[in-house]
Amino acid sequence: MSARARRLTRGGLSATIASALALGAAALFAACAGVPSKPSPTPTRSGSSAPTGTAIPTTSPTPQLVGTTRTVLSPLGLRIHSAPVLASNNVLGGFSQGRTFTVLEYQSGGGGWFRVQGQTVTGWVVADPTLTAAGTFNRYAESNGVTTLYPQTWGFQQESFGSLFVPQQGSTASAVIEIAPSLRSYGAVGLPGYTQTSSAAILVCGYTGTLSYYAKQASYSGPTPAPLPVARQPFYAEIRFTIDSTHAMLMGFNYQDASQLDVFSDLYSSVAFPYPLCEKTTAAAPPSP
Repeated sequence: MSARARRLTRGGLSATIASALALGAAALFAACAGVPSKPSPTPTRSGSSAPTGTAIPTTSPTPQLVGTTRTVLSPLGLRIHSAPVLASNNVLGGFSQGRTFTVLEYQSGGGGWFRVQGQTVTGWVVADPTLTAAGTFNRYAESNGVTTLYPQTWGFQQESFGSLFVPQQGSTASAVIEIAPSLRSYGAVGLPGYTQTSSAAILVCGYTGTLSYYAKQASYSGPTPAPLPVARQPFYAEIRFTIDSTHAMLMGFNYQDASQLDVFSDLYSSVAFPYPLCEKTTAAAPPSP
C-alpha cells in the first residue's frame, strides 16, 4: 500500500490504519446507557435484521438520557415543537443535520420524545433513533457529492475503491462507502468466507436497497479480500442499491459484535448524495417531523 493510502486524511488521525486497528476489539462508539436504540430496517422486511446469535439492542423502558448530547442525523433536519405532539402550529424552529442538543427529559409516550436544549431554543423533538444519535459527529464530504456523518472518535481516508472509515483507537470495526457504475461492478454479494444470516429491505436517502448480515465461517482460512486493507472481523453487514443507469452504491461494515451496529446505522441514516431521489428527499423542504 502506498504512503498516501496509509495516511488518514481527516479526524485528527496521524497513525496508520494498521496501528489504529490493532488497539483492541472493544467497541469504542456505543450509545449512552439506556439511549433508545436503532429500530429494525424499514420500509419492509424479508427476514430478521440481526445476525444469528446476536441481537440489535431494543429501546430501553427506562433510558438514562438526561444531560447527554445527541446529534441530528437526518439530512432534512428536525423540527422543534413546543409540546410533545406532532402539530404544525406548535413548531418553534428546527435543527439542521449535524447540530447537537442536550437532552433535558425523555418521554416514551406518543412514539417517544426528547425535551431538548439547543443554543437558542428549548422544546421537544421526536425521539426516532434514525433521526438523531448519541454523541457528536464529524461531517464527511467527497468531491462526487456524497456526504455523511461519522463519529467524532473515528476518521476516514480515501482509497481507490471509495471511502474507508475507521476508529482512532479501541475498536476493530470499519466501514466503507463505494460508488460504482452498477451493482455488477461489486461482484458477488457479501465477502469470501462469510455466510449470510439475514436480510431486509431498507430505504437510504430515497432509494430502496438490501441490507444483509453475514457471519464469518470458523473454518475459513483464506486471504483478506482485496482491496480493503483491514483485518476481517466475525460479522459483516452490507447495503447495495442502484441509483440510476450509471451509478450504484455499496455501504459495508465489518464488526466484532452487535454493540457496534449503531455506528453503521448512523452512517446510512445520515448519508446523502446528488442523485434524483435523494435530492428530492433532501431538497429545501422544512425539517420533518
